[in-house]
Amino acid sequence: MNLWAIFIPMIYYVLPQRSGRLILLAICIVVVTVDFLRLHVDGVKEGFILFFGSFLRRHEFTRLSGATYLLLGCLVTSLLFGKPIVVAACAYSIVGDTFAAILGQNIKSPKLFRGKTLMGSLGFLLASLAAAAVIYYLPDTLPMKPLIIGVIAASVFESLPLPLNDNFAVPILTGLVMYFF
Repeated sequence: MNLWAIFIPMIYYVLPQRSGRLILLAICIVVVTVDFLRLHVDGVKEGFILFFGSFLRRHEFTRLSGATYLLLGCLVTSLLFGKPIVVAACAYSIVGDTFAAILGQNIKSPKLFRGKTLMGSLGFLLASLAAAAVIYYLPDTLPMKPLIIGVIAASVFESLPLPLNDNFAVPILTGLVMYFF
């Protein structure tokens, strides 16, 4: 669950775009470094598992964490698109993924692809719609049509078996779709 990362679109919204990108870059450098050390230095690995092991999924014990992929996806999104798209695409990925995990892991429903569930996808969609409603009422944001199209795109991308980590790919692909609307 990546709800902790909601600070990304919030900070990005209130700061000038250049400052937001620089802060996101600095955070990414720190997180990628820590994640790399966690995977390759035994003392760091043991300490990290002791403090944060309960937050890791099984595959994250031997690969980069979802948080790292999410930060990198938001950074790339910030380099490709303007502020309103970055705020929306990253917010959908963060809020939607959190509710997808909560509902998908706790409510039995049909499986879609690679462990994704119908309830998880529905949770992603509804949470992203709520985020879009909040974003719509902020000054200097997107009209409702691209916001809703972005919600639908993010929900579809989140449910598909993408070749890249979904925490990385979803904000970028969502931004790309929103860019054309």
